[in-house]
Amino acid sequence: MTAILQPIIDILRATLEFFAQLTGDYGAAIILLTITVRILLLPLTIKQTKSMQEMKRIQPKLKELQAKYKDNKEKLQEEIMKFYKEHKINPLSGCLPLLLQLPIMFALFRVLLELEKHNFWLVMDNISVSAKEAVDMVSAGKLSAVDAAPYIFLALIMIGTTYWQSKMMSADAQQDRMMLFMSLFMAYLGWTLPAGVVLYLVVTNIWTIGQQYVTLRGTTVAAEGS
Repeated sequence: MTAILQPIIDILRATLEFFAQLTGDYGAAIILLTITVRILLLPLTIKQTKSMQEMKRIQPKLKELQAKYKDNKEKLQEEIMKFYKEHKINPLSGCLPLLLQLPIMFALFRVLLELEKHNFWLVMDNISVSAKEAVDMVSAGKLSAVDAAPYIFLALIMIGTTYWQSKMMSADAQQDRMMLFMSLFMAYLGWTLPAGVVLYLVVTNIWTIGQQYVTLRGTTVAAEGS
């Protein structure tokens, strides 16, 4: 797996080092690298957002079919597939862009996890330290509570922005429950992953929230004008 991703890893590592030399700060370099990756993936993520919005739009009709054929699962699946075909909807179209992004995401995580001790705008002394490790160092007297606060704050921002961006695409109560589980999972990641990786996730979330807002607003305006 690593051998397959190695060319991508090398490119991302070189780009990160370039931004670090440009800014003199690895935190700023991670932000710039994240924005660069999101720009490159923009066509895929826009397609994914529109697909998710389309699935959200047809939820009322799907619920009608589920209620009508609740005692006939075979007929229900037949009617759902017929509905998708009539409206030219591919329920898997939102998954393909995500799958195509995964190699880049894995490679980027590998690069960030390899980072050694680097400061982030003097707010964090070491972006390879996690919020959990920062708290443990406070308990051991190796770090002050004030110095540990940015690590914890960054983890909280990651949890909040993850829930916010998921909530924007929520279609029903079932998805709300899934989002709650995702938020708990992200809380674990935000607590245990190095601050450099968490910073990447925060910037990604903020970018995605803005992108979803613009994309969904454009879709709404287009629908109202038609």
